Amino acid sequence: MVKIVIYIWYSICLALNIKPLQFLLFIETKITQKMKRLVLLTSALFLFALASKAQNKVDAAVNKANNAVASANNSVNNAGATAQNAVGTAQNAKAQVQGTADQVSNLLGIKKKPVSSVLIKVPGANRAKIKDLVAIVKTCDGVDAKDVDFDDAAQTISIGTYKGKLNDLLDNLEKKTPTITDNNATTSKAENSITINLQ
Repeated sequence: MVKIVIYIWYSICLALNIKPLQFLLFIETKITQKMKRLVLLTSALFLFALASKAQNKVDAAVNKANNAVASANNSVNNAGATAQNAVGTAQNAKAQVQGTADQVSNLLGIKKKPVSSVLIKVPGANRAKIKDLVAIVKTCDGVDAKDVDFDDAAQTISIGTYKGKLNDLLDNLEKKTPTITDNNATTSKAENSITINLQ
């Protein structure tokens, strides 16, 4: 068998007109180039597989992050909805309690005075006239004296808390102050204000 291989090898060398050692170098060079190509191609495929695997891991991480953000958003939305439901429930409970209290008051014949803030406009009044009027306003029924203030530049008196009707307050002021009459004073329910023209 070895003789046959040597004979074939020698025949090839004679046919190509090269020396037997040159033929061995030629075969080694051809094998080396093919091996280099094969190693390069295998390395490229291996790197591509690694890059593909890494990309899959990156995609999975991005998907997990997106799912976490979506879950957090859902939690925030659910918490907001729960808070709104709680506020709505509290408001409904307050309205029910208020309605029950009003029904009991009506059954007993108790009339509740409305509580509101009132603005008294005194156009053309100086500081002294406004201060005199403030002292009178503080003595009126339903007025919390600590909650009365004035602004002489704006020519207004503000009552932070008034329990009663706007017209009752004006009637009370007319009784206590002779300069205030039906001819120079008006009420505005829309603005919850009284305008007194002292000019």
